[in-house]
Amino acid sequence: MKKLYSILTFSLLTIGAFAQCTITSGPNITQNGLMITATGTGTGGTFPGYGYDWGDQTAPGTSQTSTHTYAAPGTYIVCMIYLDAFDPANCIDSSCTTISVVGINDLSASLLNVQTAPNPFTSQLTINLTMNTADMVEVAVYDITGKQVVILKNGMMATGNNVIDWKPAGLTAGVYFLQVKTGDALITKKIVFTQN
Repeated sequence: MKKLYSILTFSLLTIGAFAQCTITSGPNITQNGLMITATGTGTGGTFPGYGYDWGDQTAPGTSQTSTHTYAAPGTYIVCMIYLDAFDPANCIDSSCTTISVVGINDLSASLLNVQTAPNPFTSQLTINLTMNTADMVEVAVYDITGKQVVILKNGMMATGNNVIDWKPAGLTAGVYFLQVKTGDALITKKIVFTQN
């Protein structure tokens, strides 16, 4: 009888502890072709932790707002997990939603346009990036072997038009590639450097 009482007490305490963590919103999903962003909120955790199971047997998202790109269109079940990072066994909640992923990534959702002028260039290249939304951006130049020559920008860029002026020093004339990365989007442009 004492053993049964202990089991029932443990079960009731465990059920009560699970109620401490609650998802109050989420998973909220926004889509851009094969790429999705999931976010949500929870309450009850002293040291809150978030996770997302994307439903495609890939690594989970581990931030409150996480981004994932699917390999193929399809229907997936996305589950959000909210827990107390120091006591996950006693404070955890989850919520799932079914999504349909179609199409290809629309790069213009985060980066509308990349223009270079003049191209070919002799002394200075002007790069115009027109952003639909503010985002972290990396702008780099690579040679034809794939070796990185220079990183021109690695940080936040504002909505609207952003200009980078590049005056290469010690660069050999030839074909190079300007690569712009933002989120999961990637745009590559061929640029040609000529010397007077």
